[in-house]
Amino acid sequence: MKTRFLNIFILSLAIALASCDEPFKLDPKQTVEKVVIEGLVTDQPNRQSVKLSKTNSFYSTGPSPRISNAVVTVSDDLGKTVNFIHNPRNHRDSVGIYIPEEAFTGEIGRTYKLRVDIEGEIFEAEDMLAQVSKIDSLSYEIDEDEVDDPEVEGKIYEVLMYIKEPKDEVNFYLIKFYRNGVLTLYDNNDIYISDDEILAENIDGVAGPTIYGIGDEAKVELYSLSRRGYVFYSDLSNILNGDGGMFGPVPSSPRTNLSNGALGFFQVSAIQSNTIKVE
Repeated sequence: MKTRFLNIFILSLAIALASCDEPFKLDPKQTVEKVVIEGLVTDQPNRQSVKLSKTNSFYSTGPSPRISNAVVTVSDDLGKTVNFIHNPRNHRDSVGIYIPEEAFTGEIGRTYKLRVDIEGEIFEAEDMLAQVSKIDSLSYEIDEDEVDDPEVEGKIYEVLMYIKEPKDEVNFYLIKFYRNGVLTLYDNNDIYISDDEILAENIDGVAGPTIYGIGDEAKVELYSLSRRGYVFYSDLSNILNGDGGMFGPVPSSPRTNLSNGALGFFQVSAIQSNTIKVE
């Protein structure tokens, strides 16, 4: 029997204030600017990067400020250190993005440590590169729920994953789905994560959130997560989907592996992928 993949939707957080006699205005001095670090090291070539930015002020509507003057390094538990350099292509869209000065790929079982120096302020994190299960194969079939939908426009196929989980291991996953090379989501801000308890030992026909048409190419990427990575994404989901009401507790930041009050996460992952064309 086909198993539908559990998806965790990370949605935009909306705060509404109603029935107030006078408009409410937050004192900008009460908002504290935070450093945001989004780091990724994988076992695949050309997939290592660190993005640095700062949180916007409460009333700002523009993009978050990027940090371009940091000193960034990643080292492993064998003592090898790689320098990351800022935006070597000097492209406007890459401001705040750092890539390795010399190419390297992560190794399964190694622990990696990130160090970011921003004008003397130090931020650190570490994560272990866990093994990832192999996607044995993909298949596709007609999604009966889409056949009679007039808005489907010919995309009526769902792609199914087949994976065999290793026994006696605790595994956590982030899963990404692509159509014709473009990342696709059911809703714009979705993130799909799971663990062994959800997927069980044999993943036999797990359907993703995306539908496909004849001629489309489907790709699935499976990222290993450490337990801390899984906790980070789970916390983020709980915060953004929580409904404590106006007088509920103020949500805290997701638990992270970053030091010194930085937001974000330093993720270290092995990646497996598979591709199929709908014909």
